[in-house]
Amino acid sequence: MSVYDLDRISVPVSPPGLCDDTADSHYVPAPCQVACPVGTDAPSYIGFIWEKKYSEAFEAITATNPLSSICGRVCDAPCEPACRRESSDGAVQIRNLKRFVMDKLGHDLPKTQFMVSRPESIGIVGSGPAGLTAAFDLCKAGFSVTLYEMTDRIGGTMVWGIPHFRLPSGIIDEDIQRLQHQCLGLTVRLNTALGRDVMLDELKQCHDAVLLTIGAWWGKPMGIQGEDHPNVEDGVSFLRRINDGERPTLPHTVIVVGGGDVAMDACRAALRLPGCKIVKVVYRRGPDEIPARKIELHHAQKEGIEFIYNTLQTGIRIEGDNLLLQCMRTEPGLLEEDGRRSPVIVENSNFEISCGMVIAAVGQKAGNKVLDSAGFIDLDRVQTDFASMRTKDPKVFAAGDGAFGGSTIVMAMHHGQRAAYYIQAALDKIDQPIAYRTPYRTRRVPVAQDLEWEQLGLEEPIFHGVGDEPETFPEIEDTYDESAAMREAARCYRCDAETGSTDYSVRHREDLFS
Repeated sequence: MSVYDLDRISVPVSPPGLCDDTADSHYVPAPCQVACPVGTDAPSYIGFIWEKKYSEAFEAITATNPLSSICGRVCDAPCEPACRRESSDGAVQIRNLKRFVMDKLGHDLPKTQFMVSRPESIGIVGSGPAGLTAAFDLCKAGFSVTLYEMTDRIGGTMVWGIPHFRLPSGIIDEDIQRLQHQCLGLTVRLNTALGRDVMLDELKQCHDAVLLTIGAWWGKPMGIQGEDHPNVEDGVSFLRRINDGERPTLPHTVIVVGGGDVAMDACRAALRLPGCKIVKVVYRRGPDEIPARKIELHHAQKEGIEFIYNTLQTGIRIEGDNLLLQCMRTEPGLLEEDGRRSPVIVENSNFEISCGMVIAAVGQKAGNKVLDSAGFIDLDRVQTDFASMRTKDPKVFAAGDGAFGGSTIVMAMHHGQRAAYYIQAALDKIDQPIAYRTPYRTRRVPVAQDLEWEQLGLEEPIFHGVGDEPETFPEIEDTYDESAAMREAARCYRCDAETGSTDYSVRHREDLFS
């Protein structure tokens, strides 16, 4: 038994006889762990990497994250901006360290398996990160779970929305095989779409609870004249075609409209396809307000993609064989709720950009005719109470992008964990359960005793870019070797040790950079 062998759905209680910092009244989770939506114990697995205890690091990584191999490649890593070393010489590369461990051990199947111990069953519609994570937690709690997936593959957006140069299909298979190996009460029904092959009322009769994790499967339109042209496509559909194996020949110049994750994946995928030589990204705000993760933006720029900021699309017209994207300049306006300034159009600033194809990555939406006609969907989402994860039907819950809008993999996983918690509470007939909280568990792991830790520079993996055969979508960067991983692990401040479990203070360390 380890400190992580707990029922995550229950309020965490330290098991007897185990040294667990979360039982210490002075314990405060490290900023990186607090920032992680699934509460990954980053300080512990970083410490284990330094000690070359990779099995223990694997345990710490996978304890609250059943999709750890995937997250080692494509997590947006909210832990890294929270790292206290970010303001000095750069955050510890927590995601890359996770990848290092998972590349070593991710193919291993854990010995622990979850038996069915309860009579109730749950039906989950959709097998993306929210659905898979909820299934993992519910199986761990002893329930029988059936996943209903409308396509022929498990994984949702991880399979259909992220290009293989960022997330190879074999990495997805690692996590899914490990999850299915552990979850003995899990049944998967592929090619089973809600409204086509199974109805909601049928699911409610078959199961004690239903969880909708249908994802934001459809791209939003730009709402401009001319976007019905055959060479204008939404980014979600474009990526789905590419991940299904298509390698279409594109025009010489492609414009991607948008600045989020879909835009970054779409512009980089387009650049790798035959025929395409120039890709431009048009975004309505400035470079400091683009929502794309900094590393993805940096990689796109290194690959030669041009970014045109403070530009709003207003229409598309045809000129011979080309499309002309009609645009206007913008300038920052008033602050909005998300902390960014609203773009204000500059009068008489009209101009046009010539291209052969426009990919619109301006947002995503959920869609299902059965749910829509039954009144579950409003404003492009399954209407869901975040405090309980319930829909308007007390037996039906919802989570993930389909309920709360397009987000990140790790945030969708958090939604899945919340949903599992409240589903169990409902089946336990607890009318007012304690509000869900991420259980920040940690180990007492010795800190890295490297006298040169404060001088160790940030370790960046080798970046390959588009590669010599771009159409094959080769992976863009390497994993750390052991020496690089140890050097990067030694850079960790070990903020979890600040309250006295070791003999030095993070505050003293930060003085070195002041």
